[in-house]
Amino acid sequence: MRSADKVAAAATVTALASLGVISAHQFGWIETLPELPGAVFRSNMLTTSEDSKVLGLPDGLLGLGSYALTLFLISRGSSLARYKVGFDLLYAVSRSGGTYLKKKELCGWCLVALGASAVSTAALWRGGK
Repeated sequence: MRSADKVAAAATVTALASLGVISAHQFGWIETLPELPGAVFRSNMLTTSEDSKVLGLPDGLLGLGSYALTLFLISRGSSLARYKVGFDLLYAVSRSGGTYLKKKELCGWCLVALGASAVSTAALWRGGK
């Protein structure tokens, strides 16, 4: 496995961990998420709102499936992985950015997934194939 693939895999696992916490909260397995300091961070409210659903499904669960596919593609050395990480980044930016523009609030846990997506994308696009 190339160095870029290792970085992308580690970042994707980080995103999966963050989305696992979000999903656990969305399904009621975790009552309250720890928040970052600042009035703009409202993870508890944002992750359980109607806006956090896509086609009626919690977005955390959809994110887990998506990032699991990303990790699979990276681990197999697929040339599709670099496009998939770009898709993950665009999706994370659209969800977090859309929420901020609409409500002026952010989910800290979602930002972890967004940051991890940025790292994965940079690693695979700079590392090239």
